[in-house]
Amino acid sequence: MAEQEKKEGEAAEKTEGASKRKKINRLSLAEIEAKIEQLKTTPGGMKTRYAQHLLRRAAVLKT
Repeated sequence: MAEQEKKEGEAAEKTEGASKRKKINRLSLAEIEAKIEQLKTTPGGMKTRYAQHLLRRAAVLKT
């Protein structure tokens, strides 16, 4: 019984985490810039593919 509750709790956590995530294509320019600022503070953050995609999307939105 405790195992079922644990599995249900994990499933609930996964669904809550999924609602916070957005595709880069759906982010606004302000959200993208905020994420870029967060990446600047992490080591190697601006060299990641995610950062490169954010930068490209920001460039598209600025034009």
